[in-house]
Amino acid sequence: MAGIRPYIALWTTDPGEEDRLQSAIALARFALTNPDLTQNHRRRLLNEAIWYRTEGGGKYRIRYRSAGVLTLETTGVIKQWWKHLRHEHVVARATLIAEMHAYPDQVDDILRKAVACIVTPAEHERLKAFDATHYGWERYLAASIDVYDMVARIAVIENGRYVNNGPVDRPKPAEAQPPVCAPEVPPGTAGLDAVQ
Repeated sequence: MAGIRPYIALWTTDPGEEDRLQSAIALARFALTNPDLTQNHRRRLLNEAIWYRTEGGGKYRIRYRSAGVLTLETTGVIKQWWKHLRHEHVVARATLIAEMHAYPDQVDDILRKAVACIVTPAEHERLKAFDATHYGWERYLAASIDVYDMVARIAVIENGRYVNNGPVDRPKPAEAQPPVCAPEVPPGTAGLDAVQ
């Protein structure tokens, strides 16, 4: 007898998650800083870093899943169930890669935003329509795709709005950070420490 399908099982934290995140960050930093890489290889390595981050505990055993996925087999068992699922990046991979190129000093934060949700192929197509106009979970709201947090199988997006405080991971677009300012020097004291 087969065990419970991974896309239906409750989610638990994977003990290796932080190690995989740090490894993905190291890979992304290498890709962004190594002058010997071609642009194609650089993009491929950044893409792999994102996949490594989001597939950590398994491609289909991740925290967020759509209602369509959870009801997939309500009318009968599907033998090749994996053909009816898509590992969807909440923030599109192309967006994350563009952010890493634009803000290489924020790679850690950008890769922490790499979150996935398992959806059906039809839901995946609905989400694509909002890739250019919406960011992260806002795409799910716009596409009216219900999402469950599988820590306890609780709805976090329902009928195009957040419920139960929404998803824990709510990424925001990367932006330039203000420069770190030197401490203010009181007037008339500049350079006094160098005078002997």
